[in-house]
Amino acid sequence: MDVALKVIYNVALLFIMMIPGILLKKCRLSTDGIGKGISNLVLYIAQPALIFLAYLRPFDKNILINSAYVLVLSIVVHIIFSVVAMNFFKKSPDGARRMLRFATIFSNAAFMGIPLISAVLEDTYPGATVYASIYNITFNLFLWSLGVYICTDKRDVNENGIEDDEEHIKQGASPLKALYHPVTVAAAIGLLFFILPIEGYVPGILTESFGMLKNLVAPLSMVVIGLRLADMSFKGIFKDKDMYIFLLLRHILLPLASLGVVKLVGLVIDIPTVVEMVVVIMASAPAATSATMFAEKYDCDADYVSRLVTVSTLLSIITMPLILLLV
Repeated sequence: MDVALKVIYNVALLFIMMIPGILLKKCRLSTDGIGKGISNLVLYIAQPALIFLAYLRPFDKNILINSAYVLVLSIVVHIIFSVVAMNFFKKSPDGARRMLRFATIFSNAAFMGIPLISAVLEDTYPGATVYASIYNITFNLFLWSLGVYICTDKRDVNENGIEDDEEHIKQGASPLKALYHPVTVAAAIGLLFFILPIEGYVPGILTESFGMLKNLVAPLSMVVIGLRLADMSFKGIFKDKDMYIFLLLRHILLPLASLGVVKLVGLVIDIPTVVEMVVVIMASAPAATSATMFAEKYDCDADYVSRLVTVSTLLSIITMPLILLLV
């Protein structure tokens, strides 16, 4: 099957997996904390297992070289996204402005990007999931530095004339969080197994167990999104002008910019197609679900950003395959 068709098929498949989450919520079969619990299972256990397994392969220097390409390109892409987003939405209300910028910069690399790349590219391009994990490291570095800055800079939550950003920053803002994030740790351990000739010493029962956990990433990620989608109200959503600007940036202009970057670099350096695909897929994913968690943590507009994430996720079923076709 052509890669573009595989993307269309797997994006559609992911969206079908949202239905159980919607049904659980609508039929009142879920508790209030089930979404957070499933998210923790995916982020702290299943996804690290997927990443670790991706590194269990014979050493190949080309994978290391390609990983370096992805690291550099992902940094450049995040810088471009950040500069553009910070120059938009200046007239929007404070909480909405912060989350519009946040959602514009940060894609759903973990919940949609990694499982999609694992499903679509790994068989055709061995090492694709490794490259996705490298992109995710850059994502987390920006998330815990710029992301927290966006949510906390010059805040006056209590409207008492005193900026509260210092208080909020004490709640855990640090790029170091990216270094001990479970996905980063799994990538570091996996890299050790990849470089040293020890990947064959991992017991089969362990790799099979990790394989079973790996298979949970895609369906459970989408169940969580389905749970959140079921709570959304779309009343008045089509009257929001900022929403249209956000969607245009997040789904068309900035993914095209990332594509332009990899193509321009490709004119100077011979970059493999898989590197281009991974960077573009991760960059063109919908708005990060972590935006909602950050909004709640730092007293931004959580309801508003939930609508952004939901609409963005729905739109991505069309835009992601179209952007990838251009690769």
